Amino acid sequence: MSSKLARMSFQERLDHFISTIRTEIVGGLRKPGTYLPSESTMAKQFQLSNKSVRKGLELLVEEGLIVKIDRVGSMVTETARQIITLNFGYNSTLNEDFVLGDLLAEFQRLHPYIYVRAIPMSVDEHVKLVGEMMSNGLLDVVSLNSVQFQELAEAGMTSMLEPLEEVDGLYPITSEAFRVGEEYFVRPISFSPVVLCYNKAHFAEAGIPEPDSYWTWEDLLQAARRISEVRGKHSIYFVPASENRYPIFLLQGGMQMEMDEGGQIRIGEKMAESLRLYSRLVKDHTIFPKYFADRSDDETIQLFAQEQVSIIITTHFNMNAFNQLQLPYDVCPIPGIHRGDPQKTLLITIGAGISHNSREKEAARTLVDFLASAEAQQIIRDRTVSIPALRAAAEAGAGQEHLNRPSRTLFYRELFPTFKYHHEIGLPIRAMKTFSRSLKAYWSEMIDETMLQEHLKELIVKQLAETDS
Repeated sequence: MSSKLARMSFQERLDHFISTIRTEIVGGLRKPGTYLPSESTMAKQFQLSNKSVRKGLELLVEEGLIVKIDRVGSMVTETARQIITLNFGYNSTLNEDFVLGDLLAEFQRLHPYIYVRAIPMSVDEHVKLVGEMMSNGLLDVVSLNSVQFQELAEAGMTSMLEPLEEVDGLYPITSEAFRVGEEYFVRPISFSPVVLCYNKAHFAEAGIPEPDSYWTWEDLLQAARRISEVRGKHSIYFVPASENRYPIFLLQGGMQMEMDEGGQIRIGEKMAESLRLYSRLVKDHTIFPKYFADRSDDETIQLFAQEQVSIIITTHFNMNAFNQLQLPYDVCPIPGIHRGDPQKTLLITIGAGISHNSREKEAARTLVDFLASAEAQQIIRDRTVSIPALRAAAEAGAGQEHLNRPSRTLFYRELFPTFKYHHEIGLPIRAMKTFSRSLKAYWSEMIDETMLQEHLKELIVKQLAETDS
């Protein structure tokens, strides 16, 4: 922590000191009637002067958390017993996605009598875990992204969440992610389209113009081959079976069925073409690394940050890993199958909702409202490259200039009609997870293209039948 403190400004160290002591008190680590360490001890621990420590303690006195006793020290007061504690179940990636820790610290400063116990949840089992914990009254607030909310809704579990009113000023498309009928259940915090992220220097080295919104996947393949030829390395990577990657090709291919010459139902030709194109990309190991073909998004980011690959498919959330790097990168829209086709890509929105079984609904609503407030949204804008859900914050001037922010960040403003949520593909989340296993089997040559298409056809026909019934 000492090296981290050394990189902080004076104000950041002071805020960190106040937030740490406050959290220890309201979280129960420092009991009423006990004393804080001496001012000199805390000054050394937090790399502050004694005068600065006294300034921070005065704020805690104003909040009623401590009382200063002459010639004795600073004692934790009985007020700490009155603190409301909220259990917040959140995706473990949110600290990187939009500095959740900073947001909660600011909330604690503004609302010293509400303590938020942040409980990280497994991303893979998030919906299952929050469902179980909400049903048992163990969570007050939960984070959900648009895919997780769709899975929750498909399981008929939205009654576990309190309906919320729509908030003015948020991008309307962000609220649509969390609507069922006429009710909204999750307050949007941040969003990102799935985008193409590329190394500008590598394109210049290969003598190739940077990608633009007119690109097709064939253009991408040609550029990737040229970059690999010039640099002698693989040029493109992403997790091919990811639920936020391969469905782009289902979206662009369209979930259409047609009759073959023998009168049998089959998937539409454009969908078949889209799947073949995707497989060509993933299985071309002159440009796409075979060894990493089923690893995590973290390794995607690591490969790009180390300049081992030149192009990745990712989101603004993941690009926060580049904030402090001297990496010449930028972003552009996802390519299309054919030139002139309507552009389509997936949109991921993250928000927070209130558990119906919470015993502290008023405090929970205060937290949820804060996360979408101008103050919180500006923190996201200033300290990350993630896109705030609040329009005024998202489109404000650049935040802290030390961030390595892509110059084309705001291109999304012109492309909202091209952004689609997973439910617009036409398959439930459980079917997409099933089909991702079929893709892995196909890429491993355990099944052929005919079997892959047959499996997709079965999933589509099943969904159509369930929809009709």
